[in-house]
Amino acid sequence: MIRNLAVLVGIVIIFIGLILVGVSYRAIVTSYEYKGNILNPPVAVPDFQLQAVDGSLFRLSDLEGKIALIFLGYTNCPDVCPLTVAKVKQALNNLDEADREKVQFIFISVDPERDTPEVLAKYLNHFDAGFIGLTDDPEKVQEVMKSFWAYAGKEENPEVAAPHSETGHGHEEASLDYLVNHTGRVYLVTPERELILMYPMEFKAEDLRNDLVYLLN
Repeated sequence: MIRNLAVLVGIVIIFIGLILVGVSYRAIVTSYEYKGNILNPPVAVPDFQLQAVDGSLFRLSDLEGKIALIFLGYTNCPDVCPLTVAKVKQALNNLDEADREKVQFIFISVDPERDTPEVLAKYLNHFDAGFIGLTDDPEKVQEVMKSFWAYAGKEENPEVAAPHSETGHGHEEASLDYLVNHTGRVYLVTPERELILMYPMEFKAEDLRNDLVYLLN
């Protein structure tokens, strides 16, 4: 009987030890504070399909286990878009090579009228040739935007001159010289296609990099 009691005590001690280890593990896991805005619970992102700049059809599921950083912008954007893409590039460049391979930046144009595949490809190549650019019919883009609660709408460019010229083409040229008011967030989507973090336009590259390191390791 004493032997059985000793065995029972031993089991209880092991059980308590496992509980304490579990508590410690959860404390470690939850001690990190994300710099992006957390979505709790995460939001499932539909497996959308849009045209890539090389003419192929891109699906979110094509990433096969990579984290996706998704941004909706346009190449004629004077400030938010180039600054955001530059900060994403900086964050990714500061990852080690193994982690860098597990993250993919995706730029979805909200101005497909001007952002042809050629224009978008040239724009992104100035930052990183590995960035994926997507531009498609406005209706298709709008459908994808719904998954991220994003918006985009044309607005008059106050710097545009009078819409008439001696050539008679002033109105046509002015009609293409507009700004697009759009959501300026970067969305972090897990390999399971769950949106878990959003970064406002004023985010810091270092903060994005730290969140990625934590998620990947």
